[in-house]
Amino acid sequence: MIYRLSVMRQLVRLLPALIGVLLFVLVGAASLAALLHHMDMSQWKGYLQDAYLWRIIRFSLWQALLSSVLSLLIAIPVASCLSHREFKGKRVLLQLFAVSMVVPTIVAILGIVVVYGRSGWLADGLGIHVPLYGLLGILLAHVFFNMPLAVRLLIQGYDLIPSGQWRLASQLGFSRGTSFRLIEWPYIKKVLPGAFVLIFMLCFSSFSVVLSLGGGPKSSTLEVAIYQALRFDFDLDKASFLSLLQVAICTLVATLIYKVAPKNQQDVSLLRAQCFFVKDTRVARCFDGFIMTLALLLVLPPFVAIFDPIFSAQFLPTLLAPATWQALWVSLKIALPAAMLSVLLGGCFGVLARMAMGRGWWDFLPSKLEHLGNMILMVPGLVLATGLFLLLRSLGFGLQSSYWVVVWVNAVMALPFVLRVLMPVLYQQERRYRNVYSSLGIYGWSRFKIEWSLIRSSVAQALGYALLLSLGDMGVIALFGSQGLVSLPLYLFQLVGSYRLEEGACVAVILISLCLILFYLATRVIGGKSDVRD
Repeated sequence: MIYRLSVMRQLVRLLPALIGVLLFVLVGAASLAALLHHMDMSQWKGYLQDAYLWRIIRFSLWQALLSSVLSLLIAIPVASCLSHREFKGKRVLLQLFAVSMVVPTIVAILGIVVVYGRSGWLADGLGIHVPLYGLLGILLAHVFFNMPLAVRLLIQGYDLIPSGQWRLASQLGFSRGTSFRLIEWPYIKKVLPGAFVLIFMLCFSSFSVVLSLGGGPKSSTLEVAIYQALRFDFDLDKASFLSLLQVAICTLVATLIYKVAPKNQQDVSLLRAQCFFVKDTRVARCFDGFIMTLALLLVLPPFVAIFDPIFSAQFLPTLLAPATWQALWVSLKIALPAAMLSVLLGGCFGVLARMAMGRGWWDFLPSKLEHLGNMILMVPGLVLATGLFLLLRSLGFGLQSSYWVVVWVNAVMALPFVLRVLMPVLYQQERRYRNVYSSLGIYGWSRFKIEWSLIRSSVAQALGYALLLSLGDMGVIALFGSQGLVSLPLYLFQLVGSYRLEEGACVAVILISLCLILFYLATRVIGGKSDVRD
C-alpha cells in the first residue's frame, strides 16, 4: 500500500512533464493523420514507376552519405587535437563551432558563395574556380554545418574516458597514435553511430542548401521535391507519398546503424576527466596543425565573408529600411516563443527519462524517449506544417493559424538539438543525487531550485541553439510566408531571387548579428557569468 502511494505521488509530480510529451506526440500524430486524410493512395503506384523519383532518392542517399562521412573524417582528428592541446583561441574556436552548426542556412550559403563562387575570393585571389552549384557545393555547405556538430559530439565521448587511463598512458609513454588506438577509439566508436545518424538525417532532409546550391533538377532531393509538390502544385497525394518514403528510408538507416552500434554508457561524474599529456612528436604536431588549419579554412572564411558588406554604402539604407525592421520583428516573434517552447518540451522529455533510469522494467524508457525526440528529424518540417495547418483549418481556424503552425514546427524541429544538450546533465544529476533527494524528501520545485545552478548553463546553451535554429528557418516560413509573415531569412531569399544581391548581403549581416547577439544573451543572462562550459 505504501509503495502504491509512493508511485502515485511520483506520477502526480511528473504529470506536467507527461502532458508535455503527450502533447508533442499527439500534435505530431494528428498532423500526419490530417495530411493522410486528404490523399488518394491509388496514385502511389504511378509515383513508384517514375524514374525521376528514383534518381532523386539515389542522389539524396549519396549526398547524405558523403556529407556524413566527410564531416566525421575531419571531426575525429579535430576532436582529438582539441582534447590533447591547449592553445590561445581554443575557447573562441569552440564557440565558433557552436554557432556555425546552427547559423542560419541562407546566411551561411551566401558566405560560401562569396568565398567559392565564380567571382568569389578563391577565384579572384588564386584563380581557382570551384564548380559550386551541384554536388560539390552541397558537400561544402554540409561539411560547414555538420563538421563542428560532429566535433562537439565526439568531445562528449572524450569526456567519458576515465582519468586513470590517461594517467597510465602518460606513465607508459604512449604516443598519440598508440593512445588513440588503445584509449580514444573505444570511446569514440560508441559516439560515432549516433553522430552519423544525426548528421545523415540532417543532410538527407536538407532543404535550403540543396535549393540554393543544387543547381537544378539533377541535384534535387526528396525534401525539395516535397516543397515543390506542396508550394507549386499543392499535390497532397505526392507530398504525402514522398514524406512517408523519406521517413521509411531514414528509419531503415537509423535501425541498421543502431543495430550494430555498441551501447554508449553515460559517466556518473559531473566533473570533466583530467587528461594527462601523452608523448608528443613532431609528426603529431604537424598533423594537428594541418587538421586544425583545414577545419579553420572550412569554417572561418564564410563567417568573415558574411560581415564584408557592413562597410558598403548600401548597408545603412538597408538597415533603416522599414521592410528590414518588419522582417526582423517577424523573426523575433517566431523565434522567441519557439525557442522557449522547445526548451520546455526538452525539459519534459528529460524529467521523464531520468525518472525512469534504473527503475526495473522502466529502465528502457530513457533511450526510447531520446529516440522519440530525434524522430522528428525523419519527418519533413514542410509536411508536418502542412498537416497541422490542415488540421487547424478543419477545426475552423483559417490562415491566421499559420503563425502558430510556424512557431510549433520550429520548436519541435529544434528539439533534437535541445535534447543533446539537456539529457547528459540531467542524467548526471540523477545518478549523483537521486538517493540524497529521496532520503531528504526533496522533489519538484525545491529540487529544481537546488539543481538550477548546475544545469543553468546547459539550459542556456539549449535555448541559444533553439533560438538560432528558429531564426534561420526558411523551409516552413517559405511555405506559409505571406505579405505579413516574412522573416529575415525569407526576406533575404526574396532579395537574392530578385537579383538584389547587395541588399541581400546586408540583410545577411543583420541576421547573423542578431543571431550572435541573442546567442550571447541567452548563454550569459541565463547561463550566468560563471558559464565556463565549452
